[in-house]
Amino acid sequence: MKERVHFGTWDSAGSEARFRAMEDELWDERGDRPEALAVDTRWGTTCGYRWPGDGEPVLFLHGTAGTSASWVPYIPTLGGRDAYAFDTIGDVGRTRQTVEIRESADLAGWLDQSLAGLGLDRVHVVGVSYGGFLGLTLATHHPERVRSLALLDPGGIVPLRLFRFLAWGMAVMLASRLPGRPRRAAARALRMPVLDDPRVMRAVFFAQRHHRVRLLPTDPLSDEQLGAIDVPVLVLAGDRSEVNDARALVARAEALIPGAETELIPGAGHALVLSHLDHCAARLRDFQRRADQRSKRMAP
Repeated sequence: MKERVHFGTWDSAGSEARFRAMEDELWDERGDRPEALAVDTRWGTTCGYRWPGDGEPVLFLHGTAGTSASWVPYIPTLGGRDAYAFDTIGDVGRTRQTVEIRESADLAGWLDQSLAGLGLDRVHVVGVSYGGFLGLTLATHHPERVRSLALLDPGGIVPLRLFRFLAWGMAVMLASRLPGRPRRAAARALRMPVLDDPRVMRAVFFAQRHHRVRLLPTDPLSDEQLGAIDVPVLVLAGDRSEVNDARALVARAEALIPGAETELIPGAGHALVLSHLDHCAARLRDFQRRADQRSKRMAP
């Protein structure tokens, strides 16, 4: 069997330019655009964004087929904390991949070099879905970079429920074509709030048609890898997740990750960062505040 190449590409320069125009429109409508950053790494040039603030910085990592723009609603909830976001290498964002990703150590190396290029020693990592898998790989291979790790319905702990995920994605795609009132009802039923914004959905489905995503699979980390994580960890899972067996995810995190805090959020699906934004933001603020206090107590 031919080995799969983990190298994401657009089908044409025109397709990428059209998607960038859609993305720019969404960025502009969400207020002042953050400072754009470019960092060269062994695997390509990372596109990052910074919202300046005080305190220990937060790094946001988005899910598959997303970009850093998805985190804009969370920035006002940070209480003025310094914040960064990276577009994932190989995905639809503006990070330019030039070298194939072969294993999780490559992903961790990409993050490590991106942080080093920005002069960031340690960060509070917040990752949703594939971004959670990225955070786990960083904590496994470069734990010195991670001050705390918040995982929101992440990959990398339990196997992906692929067929249920695909069925949900198909339902979301079909629902996006409905007129206003039925579409809003579908958004509630499918636990996908962005269905109520046709422009976002148009951009998402355009990217799915024209960008070849070849991300490394989110295979679960081993018991030994999870057991070796030695930073504060928060795991939030939607009890109706379309992607994960949420109860198995929480149970494995509690059993293997030392001191992990977990919560199964009632009524939430995989899109919990959107549907339960206020709840997730409050948990993140409190968790990161306590992680900072822990770091101060442990400082020599």
